[in-house]
Amino acid sequence: MPDVPTRPEEPESGRAAVRSVQRTGLSSLAVTLPKAWTQAFNVRSGSLVRFQDLGEGRLEVSLAGQLADGGSRTLSLDATDLAPSLVARLLVGAYITGQDRIVLTSPEEFPVSLREEVARIAQRVLGMSLIEDEGRRLEVQVFLDPTKHRLPSLLDRVVRMVRMEVELCERALHRSNPALLRQVAQVEEEIDRFYLLIARQILLASNDFQVARDIGVPSHHYQLGYRVVVKMLEVAGDLVATIAIELEPDLPGGKDAEELVAQLEAFDAVLVRTMTAFREVSASEAHEALTQIEGWIEQEEKLSAALIGRSRDKVGAARLQKILSSLGTAMEMLGVVNEITINRSVEPETVARTGGHPVLARPSPAA
Repeated sequence: MPDVPTRPEEPESGRAAVRSVQRTGLSSLAVTLPKAWTQAFNVRSGSLVRFQDLGEGRLEVSLAGQLADGGSRTLSLDATDLAPSLVARLLVGAYITGQDRIVLTSPEEFPVSLREEVARIAQRVLGMSLIEDEGRRLEVQVFLDPTKHRLPSLLDRVVRMVRMEVELCERALHRSNPALLRQVAQVEEEIDRFYLLIARQILLASNDFQVARDIGVPSHHYQLGYRVVVKMLEVAGDLVATIAIELEPDLPGGKDAEELVAQLEAFDAVLVRTMTAFREVSASEAHEALTQIEGWIEQEEKLSAALIGRSRDKVGAARLQKILSSLGTAMEMLGVVNEITINRSVEPETVARTGGHPVLARPSPAA
């Protein structure tokens, strides 16, 4: 008598389960779903699930994302006695995690400070609007179609804005014109807006494979890398904005200005190379960018000593030190991006698409 396969025990959370495929009807095959998973996500008879072919014999099963109210995610928030700053952070968190509608209520009338803070966040965040402002009820709506904003294009936009910040600093030093530096803050704020949008896109893509395909994320394994990369760019943008703030009170001139411009140009060149390598998943280009960054960091101490040694006073020396420190930290952010690129070049998903080999070649000249 042939052996009858027994049903494996339920695995511990996070561990793989092996199950027998059973025949149902004349030609259909079926496999049962793990009980722990169905209970955790309230999967019942009639629930819709989505299948995604990941290649190499792998099939991913996920909930189809059908929502009770026809597709809108609503967050109801009792804002009684909450500080305006906390409400602002909760609104940003709700936006990033994919909420479409946030309703704030209170048994008493909201203070003016909280209402102003909600209005400020709604104005700052892309696609968010304050659509109802009553005494004890505020409603914020997010009007965004996630499939209309491709992730690579959004990322390129952030890179262009960081480069714009750098260019404004360079032009201010060349022309001894501090007014140009005041524009950097506006660009930095726009970078923050796009960072929040990209973070939202990535979270939505992680829950819906159709969204992931539509926005240009070929594998769910890449989503965490994208999140880290855009965060590194957002921090780099903040650091360049800090440089502009330090430059504005007393713009250096002469040799100091020339050397600072050279360092900003070096950062811009590494930024371009880093993001080209990331876009093309080129381990060779990322490695060379990392080598450039390491070389720059080695020379930073000497440059810092030279600039500070020529400084006219302690305040000026401290400002120059902060400028170089901010630029060095921004370089380190790019180093993280290059490490992600190198790792991505040997990830199973990437290797499967290139016939079993990492992407080592240099990007094409047109990149």
